[in-house]
Amino acid sequence: MLDLTKYDSKRYDDDIYNCLHFAVDIYRDITGRDMGVYVDDLMTGRTKRKVNTAKLKEFAQLDKPIDPCLALMHGKELHAGIYHQAKIIHMTESGPQCVPPHIATLKHGRIKYYAL
Repeated sequence: MLDLTKYDSKRYDDDIYNCLHFAVDIYRDITGRDMGVYVDDLMTGRTKRKVNTAKLKEFAQLDKPIDPCLALMHGKELHAGIYHQAKIIHMTESGPQCVPPHIATLKHGRIKYYAL
């Protein structure tokens, strides 16, 4: 099981360490792979984010989640996490959370899953 206590000192900051930074770290811890090279244009504050469609082609949208995969939540704002062991691991202003997908959708909207 993934040890989230190593992230207890991390604090959400939209410009410095947001949900996508956290997702990249978690994915690297689980798989040893760095997906940050594919999403680096999005790892900025909300006002500076841009989508690089060429890099997004590295991800395949999934009908159902696989373990692990990127979970993008589409609510009022785009929010990112990692699906792992039937939970969504993500960073909020309150800190790291690990919740079932149906709970994540209550606050963050519908979830789309992507494999790298």
